[in-house]
Amino acid sequence: MRPLKTSYWLVLCSCFFLGSCSCNPEKLVQWIASSDFFKGSEEVRAVGGFGRVESSFHKDYNSDSSKIELRLYDGTLPELYENEANIARKCAKVFVEASDSEDYQNIEVFIIKTDENDPFRAIYQSQYLFEVASLTKGTTSSN
Repeated sequence: MRPLKTSYWLVLCSCFFLGSCSCNPEKLVQWIASSDFFKGSEEVRAVGGFGRVESSFHKDYNSDSSKIELRLYDGTLPELYENEANIARKCAKVFVEASDSEDYQNIEVFIIKTDENDPFRAIYQSQYLFEVASLTKGTTSSN
């Protein structure tokens, strides 16, 4: 029970500090958005006109495997759903190059269309898996 109280104390102190901070909140948000954690997201968003881009990085040091998951929501590019595999590949390539993630083995791209009335309900989803090495060397093979 004691670690839980410590966590609450840290959250309370963080909220107090950020709430009473005299810094510019817009600049703080810009700084966070430009950090390494979000690198590549804006570039990918521009490729397909996506409303939201989420990424996660997974490395398993025991089996020496690594994967990036890239989730692309509500693309507005007219040919997106007709030429989906090529656009998914282009987004994967742009993301890997922009985020300096060449040391990962695979990138899995999910293209997701959500319900306009309920943005947490997916009505369409497709999935593509690419080897990062094939994206960085300019070859055209895909899984």
